[in-house]
Amino acid sequence: MEYKISKVLNSSVVLAENAGKKGVIILGKGIGYGKKKGTIIDNKQISQIFLPETNTGLEDLLSEVPSEVIEVSSQILEKTRKHFPDVNPSLLVSLIDHINFALKRNEEGLVFENKLYYDAQTYYPEEFALGKVALELINKTFNVQLSRTEAASIAFHIADSRKDEDTDYDSMKITKLTDEIVRLVSVLSKKKLNNQSLSYRRMITHIKFFVERLITNEQLNGNDRVMYEHVLEQYQEATRIAIKILEYLYKQYKYKVTSEELMYLIIHIDRNMIDKGI
Repeated sequence: MEYKISKVLNSSVVLAENAGKKGVIILGKGIGYGKKKGTIIDNKQISQIFLPETNTGLEDLLSEVPSEVIEVSSQILEKTRKHFPDVNPSLLVSLIDHINFALKRNEEGLVFENKLYYDAQTYYPEEFALGKVALELINKTFNVQLSRTEAASIAFHIADSRKDEDTDYDSMKITKLTDEIVRLVSVLSKKKLNNQSLSYRRMITHIKFFVERLITNEQLNGNDRVMYEHVLEQYQEATRIAIKILEYLYKQYKYKVTSEELMYLIIHIDRNMIDKGI
């Protein structure tokens, strides 16, 4: 496919259009060096092509961002793709916008702490690890010391970019709701949860995926009534807690939970309760 340069951002990043006038970001060593608007790009120079989810304001955004921010963002994207090949290339635009804004806030002496910092470590450990690597790269490149919570913010951008763009997925919303449910388990059981135990980690994983299915409207919906009735009868205390959680979810968010989802939630709560670490 033929691409025509619409704007040179720096020597290795250009904004271009394909035959259908669709805006794309193209990376390649020396791809923008000495080039002008309207130049046809040599496909041999292209290393990566990114098609943003939306082109609204894209050129304005990229034109006001320092080339170093774009280059650092592309490096972070590359590191991310090595770990998560399924990452959406639109992550590049999210990173550029976020990093540029974070640096501006830092210059103005404004520091906003991400209150979900510790939750990001718990629920998105791989993304969080990449967020820390990204933060180190940003601090080193721009000789700054951004808040450590920026690692969590970047982690959430990475998590969001790994999901199908057609789904209603929001990693921060999922993290917040997961944390609310875990806190309810602790309060309703009147016991402190041991976040180092294997059963706790299993419960966290289950609840996170349960919340994802809830938010994206993809709940499990089997019809094994015998098993369902058995679980409710066998695990009465966990059932009491799970039903209270369902009541909370409906009251606060109008979420209705299927019987199969309730059944598995009960099982995981019970497993955690009988663990000596709870």
